[in-house]
Amino acid sequence: MFATVKEFALRHLVADTPPMAPIERRKTAVGAMLGVILAGGMLALLPAGDIWLVAVLGATAIIVFALPHSPLAQPWSVLGGYLVAAVASLVAASLVPSFLLAAGLALGATVWCMTRFKCMHPPGGALVLVVVGEGVPTLGHAGHILLVALGNALAILLAALLINNYVLRRSYPQCRTTPVPGPHRGGDPAPSERSGLSHDDIEHAVQSLGSFVDVQEGELVRIFNAAVGHAFERHMATRCGDVMTRNVITVAFGTDLEEAWNLLRRHQVKALPVVDSFRRVVGIVTVADFLRQLDDTGAAGLAVRLQGLLRRTPGSASEKAEVVGQIMTTSVYTATEDMAVAELVHRLADAGFHHVPIVDERRKLVGMVTQSDLIAALHRRVALAAA
Repeated sequence: MFATVKEFALRHLVADTPPMAPIERRKTAVGAMLGVILAGGMLALLPAGDIWLVAVLGATAIIVFALPHSPLAQPWSVLGGYLVAAVASLVAASLVPSFLLAAGLALGATVWCMTRFKCMHPPGGALVLVVVGEGVPTLGHAGHILLVALGNALAILLAALLINNYVLRRSYPQCRTTPVPGPHRGGDPAPSERSGLSHDDIEHAVQSLGSFVDVQEGELVRIFNAAVGHAFERHMATRCGDVMTRNVITVAFGTDLEEAWNLLRRHQVKALPVVDSFRRVVGIVTVADFLRQLDDTGAAGLAVRLQGLLRRTPGSASEKAEVVGQIMTTSVYTATEDMAVAELVHRLADAGFHHVPIVDERRKLVGMVTQSDLIAALHRRVALAAA
C-alpha cells in the first residue's frame, strides 16, 4: 500500500527536480529573510509618502534568492512583471465592474504581456488580484498604486543585488552569459564552451517542448557540459596517477639556460619542472619561456638571438638571464594523483596548458601529465570498450 502511494506521488505529485545542496538551502533561507527585511526598511524610509510592503513581495523574494539564475528572477522580469500586472489591473478595474471578470481579463492581459516582452514573473499574477481587489481606481489612486508596485519591485531588486553578491557570494543578476575566451586569444571561445550546442539548437528544442523553460540558455549549456564531464569521468574512471609519466626530467633554479635547452631538445619535451633540493615544484620552464626572452628576432635572426641567450656571460655581472630561475614561470598549476582525468581535461582545455606537474601532499613532484598522455589514455579506453 505504502509503495503504491509513494509511486503515485512520485509520478503525479512531486516534481522531478534535483535536490538543492544543504548550503544552498541555508543561503536561500537567509537571503529571503534579509531581503524582505531590507526591502521593507528601504520602503519605510522613503520620503515619497505611504508606500507599503505588498504581500506578493514574499513570492518575489523566494524567486530571486532561491532561483537567482532563473529567467524569472532577473531585473527586467521582476520590474516588467510588476509594471504590466499593475497597469493591466488598473485598466480592467476601471472598465469592468465585476471583480471576477476584471481579474480574469487583467490576468490574461498580464500573462500575454509577460510572454511577449520577456518579463515572466509569477508574483505579478498575485499582484493582479491585489490591485483589482482595491476597486475602481481614481486617477490619483491609480498613480499611487503604480508607485507602490514600482517601489516594491525596485526595493526587492536592490536587496537581491546587495545580499546575493555581498552576503551570499552569488553572482546576480545573470541575464546573459559571456562566452569564456579561448587561451590563444584568437577569437574562439574556450574549448569547454564549444559544446556543439548552438543558439538555434536550443531554441528549436525549447519550441518543440511547447512550454516555458525556466532556465537560461547559458545555464542550460553549463548543465550540459557538466553532465558530459560527469559521464566522461564515469566512463573513464581514471585518475591522473594512472596516466602520468613518472620518470620526469627536471631542472633546478640555478641550472644554466643552455643545459635546460639541451634537455628539452634531447628528450623532445616542451616543459621542464623546476624543483628544489627536496624535489618540491617551484616553477616550470617551457620553450615559450625561452622565446619570450628574445625580444627582437628581426635584426639578427631567431637562431643567432637564441645562441646569444644560451651562451654563458663571462664574469660576475650580466644584463641577460643566465639560469632557469630567471626565466621560469613561478605560478604553476599542479594536480594530484587522485584528481580525475575528466576534471584535468576540463582545466587543461580552458587554461591552454599542455603539461601539468603531478605532486603529492607535500608538493613533491611525482609525475607529469601531458596532452599526449591524455590522448593515449583515451585511446586505450576506447579500444577496451570496443574489444
